[in-house]
Order: sequence, then C-alpha cells, then structure tokens
Amino acid sequence: MNNKILNIGIVAHVDAGKTTLTEQLLFQSGAIKKPGSVDKGSTITDNLDLEKQRGITIQNSCVSFHWKNTKINLIDTPGHIDFSAEVDRAMSVLDGVVLLLSAVDGVQAHSLNLWENIKELGIPVLIFINKIDRAGANGEQVFADLQKEFNIKAFCLNIPENGCAVQSCFHCDVDIPLMDQSYENLADLDDAVLENYLEGTLSTYPSLDETIQEMILSRAIIPVHFGIAKEGTGIPELADSICRLTSKNGVINDDATPSARIFKLEHHARFGKLAHIRVCSGTMQSKTGLYCERLKRDIKINQLLQNSTGKLEVVNTLSCNDIGIVAISEAVIAGDALGRGIKKEPHDSIAQSVLSVMVEACDDKDYQELARALHILNIEDPDLDFSWDKKEKEFFLKILGPMQIEILHHMLKERFNIEVDIKPPRVMYKETVVEKARAIVRYTMPKPCWAVMTFEVSPGKLNSGVVFESLVGVDDISQKYQNEVERAIPWALEQGIKGWPVTDIGIRLIAGEEHTVHSNPGDFLLATPMGIMNALKNAGTRLLEPFYVFDIKAPRDLLGAIINDLNTMKADVGLPRFDGHFFFLKGTVPVAEAMDYSIKFNACCSGKGRLKLKIGGYRPCETTGEKIREFKGINPLDTSQWILHNRGALKSNDRIR
Repeated sequence: MNNKILNIGIVAHVDAGKTTLTEQLLFQSGAIKKPGSVDKGSTITDNLDLEKQRGITIQNSCVSFHWKNTKINLIDTPGHIDFSAEVDRAMSVLDGVVLLLSAVDGVQAHSLNLWENIKELGIPVLIFINKIDRAGANGEQVFADLQKEFNIKAFCLNIPENGCAVQSCFHCDVDIPLMDQSYENLADLDDAVLENYLEGTLSTYPSLDETIQEMILSRAIIPVHFGIAKEGTGIPELADSICRLTSKNGVINDDATPSARIFKLEHHARFGKLAHIRVCSGTMQSKTGLYCERLKRDIKINQLLQNSTGKLEVVNTLSCNDIGIVAISEAVIAGDALGRGIKKEPHDSIAQSVLSVMVEACDDKDYQELARALHILNIEDPDLDFSWDKKEKEFFLKILGPMQIEILHHMLKERFNIEVDIKPPRVMYKETVVEKARAIVRYTMPKPCWAVMTFEVSPGKLNSGVVFESLVGVDDISQKYQNEVERAIPWALEQGIKGWPVTDIGIRLIAGEEHTVHSNPGDFLLATPMGIMNALKNAGTRLLEPFYVFDIKAPRDLLGAIINDLNTMKADVGLPRFDGHFFFLKGTVPVAEAMDYSIKFNACCSGKGRLKLKIGGYRPCETTGEKIREFKGINPLDTSQWILHNRGALKSNDRIR
C-alpha cells in the first residue's frame, strides 16, 4: 500500500542522460523487465519518431513506478533550451526535481537557467552527477563548481569509488575531500556537528543522520548523488533519496473538492484530445464536470487514463496528488486550471519567445489543412501564439530557436502529412507611447449604437506591461459596458502605429456616456480600439527591442576576441572578472544582433567556454524603416471600414487569433 504519491521531474542540459536515468529507475523498481536504450530508440518516454531518431527528448513524458511505500510519477523533460516551455509547464505540477549534471561537462548555461527556475518556484531538489566513468570525468570539480555557480551548500550522499562504483557517505571517512567539504558545509549550519567535526568524532555522532535529513528538508543543504545511469550505478540510493526529498507534499487526501492542473495536451488516434493533469485536491472521477477558470464554465471529463510504463490504461478515479490523463473534447489548453479556487502561480519562464516565423504550405491545396494543423499544435503548446493573416494567407508562430523549427517541420510532415516552408526567424519588436495624450471616440452612427468615450494614454515604466484604470462612474457608463472596454484593451493593443504590439503603457478611461435606448455591450467593444488607436497616434510611439542578458565564462586568452565580437553586436559590456585561467563577463546585447552568436562563441572557445543567454526584457531602440510593420487587417483608424467590418457589412479577411 502506498502511503504517499510524489511527482518528480528530471531536468538537465542536453545529453546529460535524463532518459537513460528514467529507464534505470523503472528497471530497478521492477516496473519494466529491461531498460531501453536511447541509441536504439527503445526507451519508454521518447515516443515521437524524431525523439527516437535524434536521441533527444522533445515533449514532457510521464511514467510511474513504486519504490518502497511511495508511488513516484516521473516526468522526463526536454534538455534543449528551445523546448523550455515544456519544462516550464512540467514545473507547475512537481513536488521535487532531480537536476542532472554530467561529470564531464559540469555546469552548463542551461543548467543555470534551470536552477534559477527551481529556486524561484521553491521546489525541493537533489542533484545527480552522472557519467563518472567517462574519460575526462571530474566529480570533485563539478561538486565544487555547482556550489559556486548555484551559490549553495551541498552534501554528498554517496561518492565515486575508482570511477566505476559509488559508496554511501553516511559516517564516511572525513579525510576524503568530497566528504570533508560536505561536513564543513554541515558544520557551518549546526553547532553540534561543528563541535564533533573539530573533535574528529563525526563518525560516532548519533544524531548525524537525523541532522542531515533535517537540513535537506529545510533546503539548507542540497543533496548530491554520483552515479552511472547507463550501468545502473547509484540508482537505488537515488530512489531512496527521492522518497525522502520532501515531507510536506505527496500525502494522499481525497476528501477535498476535486481540482487539477493541465500541463500537457496531445491528440491520440483512439481517445482523441488528451489532457495530462495533476490532481491538486480531492478525487477525480470520469463522467463528471469541473469548472475551468480560463473558460469560465464547467467542462466534461469523459474518461480517465494513466500511463505507467508507456501504455494507456483506463481507470475509474484519480487520487489527490496523482498524475493522470483526461480524455476531453473541450477547448482547454496546456496550463489551464480545473476546479474552483485553483490558479496558476506566476513566475518567469526559463525562456521567452521573442522570435517569429512565417509558415507556408508548399502546396496551395494544403492551405486550410495547415491552418487546422497549426491550430492543434497551438492548443498543445500555447507559447507558439499562432496567428493567421487571412487576407495575405500567412501563418505566424513564435519560437525559441532553430531546433524548434526543425521539430515543426517534422511534426507537420509526420502527423499531418503537410510539407511546409518555414521562413527565417524575425525578431518580435514592441512599441510604447512617447508622451501623454488623449482621444475622444464617438460611435453613434449608424443607429442603433451609442458609445462615447475619452481615453488617455501615458508612458509606463520599462517592462511594466499594460495598466488600465477607469475614472468613469457607473452612472455615466454602466459596469457591464465598462467590462467590455477592459476586455477590448488587449485586442486594441495587438498592433500599434508601427505595426507591433503595444506595451509599457498606462490607459485611463476618463470620460464617457451611454444611451439608455441605443447602447449595447458590443458598441463599447467596437469603439475601444478606435479610441485607443487615436490616442496612440496623438501620443506618438517608439520601438522597443528585446535584449539578452549574457553571462560568459571563457579562457583568459580569448578576452580580446570576445569583447570585439560583443562590441560589433552593439552590446553593453561590464568589467571582466578573472578566476584562474578563466574570465567572467556580464552585459546585455540586442537579440537581433546576437541570434546566431552561440554558434560563433562555441567555435571560438572550442567547447571550453560557457555562454548563458536569457531574455532581459525590452528597451528603446532606434526606429528604422525595416523595423516598421504594415498594419495587418483593418486598422481602427479607418473608422468607416472598421465599423462596417465589425458590424458584418464587410467580408471577414483580417487577422484571427
């Protein structure tokens, strides 16, 4: 009988061995008879053909196994930064994380991104240093580096032995360097341990095990394991630690009102649309309804399924804290919350899309089918932010990088049998207002209609987003009409004067009136974009460009060459810091200038450097003709066309989202 359920994610930089580790945990727990091979494409969690061909994980995949008195749902996540949105969604349903590092490659740039996200979310974590048997492996150096790079105190729960085995560290010889550092970290946090450490009596200190466990649960120290996933070395010890990683989460309580969170969507040939969920409270049952916060209505749960070792099984119920799959026909998307009182906790994504690509069907007859396919992919991954310019017959997606383009090519061909041409990525700019300005909109003809409003726009702080405020009382404009105004704001700001989304802006509704006979909610929905667009025109707008925050570690003799490259890319570069044979450099650089810099950097450093790039936000940039976009669809500034179109008098051929 399982006393608790734990949902654990395995995260890592690419090629650290996540999927191999997953296979060994399944094998050594008895869930499968033989571990699969990434090289042979026989693993349980890599289901897509391209995952098997390339030996990489593209989508989150969940499997389950039982270890002692605990059921562990294990989510194998993608390691490539282009699929960080998948990792982000998995993080929202986890009780703990295993962060995988290679004893050869050490702490990589993506490892730092993952660590920052784990730290921000406050998820319990343990670190597994893999591949200790490989040529060039240096476990001691990786242990030292991870403490410095992550700014943590770590404790070894086992240590490498002759490069091919591991031994437990509890009451281990303090003279071993890895253990000496571990016990020093513990002694810094506990007076009793410090006293025994100084007196040389730690090996006989009766409360040592208990103290270590308390420090792990409080996250004062981070547990570290060494092993060889491919050989199964160190796996049982890792499974034991996973069960002890957290004491607060995982206890089964099925009595509360059911609620769940969707972290993945897929389409199945037999079951149709499948939503992968974590049950956050209560017991979920099939043939019932649950309230969807985003849709503001109940949705029907058709069937419940679970995927223990790669095979879907129909189940009657899902317990609290468990992960399962819902067969559903509703318009839910990944990230939706189901049930009352459950909301997505806000946090920064590992990566933010600031690049856009245009997708075209190679054969015109596939145009409508491509629209359907991209709509399905956007449901599965809302970060693609699919948009469709029907007039120009153009499809647009937001992406993180070139690997994602390759995957889109493959998925559209294999799943939908559509050959496509994906244009080179283009940077997504934004715009904001230059100064405060007002505009009045009078939508009173042709009857029946009536919406009169005065809007004021003003510049906001950088990266502050959109702030809306109404100063109009309900005696002048009823609350139901003001709700329509607020609902129209995102629509009105999708394209500004220069054709880009508008942000960092304050918008105030400062005056207005309705008509007791002629006004209806649609009037205010229609009139709001006209008023705001005129206010933007009066205020003037300037472009904002996305920029990277970079963090570089490289050999000292390459400092001059790298700074020269950064200056060429119009980067703002800080002062270098030196440590041994390496220098460290931080700064910012426009995304448009650095889109391919990681390739050039790796070639320059011959694999001996590290470049971490993270979107820092948006900032003002020089406006040039090539950066200004033509307005897509009907512009609200063209008042007559806008009104006729939105009242159905013109054929709809503008953008749809």
